[in-house]
Amino acid sequence: MSNIELTEDFLVKKILSNKLQLSQEKNNIKRERLFEHQDKLVDLLIAESEKARATNDLDRMKYMRDRIKAIL
Repeated sequence: MSNIELTEDFLVKKILSNKLQLSQEKNNIKRERLFEHQDKLVDLLIAESEKARATNDLDRMKYMRDRIKAIL
């Protein structure tokens, strides 16, 4: 069994973890940094989605759609 994690799965985990930190953080400066980090993570996930779309692989595109829905 492989221990390799798909990039999109890793990004979704990081985004969800960051969302949890955001909901718990009280310091405005730290919240601002977390929001900036969250934006970068989402941009990376969208880039992965665009790569999947470029392959025209319907299964991969559906998987990416599901991964994006998971962060909403």
